[in-house]
Amino acid sequence: MKISASAPLAAIAAACFLFVTSPSAWAASDLEQKTDGSVQKTIFVYGDSNTFGWVYEPKTKIVSRLPLKETWPYQMSKALGGKYRIEVDALGGRTTDVDEPISTGSGEIPGATYNGLTTLPAALSANMPVDLVIIMLGTNDLKAGHHRQAKDVAQGLVNLTRCVVDARWQSRTAYKVPRVLIVLPPPMDGDHTPYGHFFAGSLAKTKVWGPVIEKAVTAAGAEFFDGGAVVGLPDQPDNVHLTSNEHEALGKAVAQKVREMMRK
Repeated sequence: MKISASAPLAAIAAACFLFVTSPSAWAASDLEQKTDGSVQKTIFVYGDSNTFGWVYEPKTKIVSRLPLKETWPYQMSKALGGKYRIEVDALGGRTTDVDEPISTGSGEIPGATYNGLTTLPAALSANMPVDLVIIMLGTNDLKAGHHRQAKDVAQGLVNLTRCVVDARWQSRTAYKVPRVLIVLPPPMDGDHTPYGHFFAGSLAKTKVWGPVIEKAVTAAGAEFFDGGAVVGLPDQPDNVHLTSNEHEALGKAVAQKVREMMRK
């Protein structure tokens, strides 16, 4: 099993403060045929810096990333025994469906490319055929400047779900419509980070957003998994990003959910 990742647009770049991911180091794989002649199913993971594997050192303000094999999509693939082709598109700072007015992350990147709804159709098309789309977004919607509440994040995830299941991005193909799994991001104490007031007030929102998001996305046709229940508050020094151990725990837990979905 090889793991690959691709960026959604040639213009993809970042404009928020969480990092960007285009894990080109994950060797691209062809659509592999099984011994029975069937094509290996594809899982497409769409996320932000906590899928990318962002590492931030508060003292130096230097950004880096975890080794790819330590990120939760890789750990999920490992737990699934390499049975699926895994494609990952994780852009630090990505929101569900909001543009970013400024770029405060790894460099100067157009704010519109942080809007997950804007870039998702191209990302899906670039990775066809896709059997399951896993989306873990919502953290960056909670930036104080966006003035979003749980219901707004829920609507953003509904919009992403509808984008997948409406399947207009593959209307000229005969591929089946992918299923969707929404993974709720971990909670976040935005009042205790080295990022100033970026995420002020986010903890109260993440304490109540689970039921709101679950109800909304399941009604839209997605399945739901509470990632925050697995990892709790992130334990990196910035109190925003997942540690290697938390990535591993999340990857294994999501893999179990994927097994349950694929058995249906």
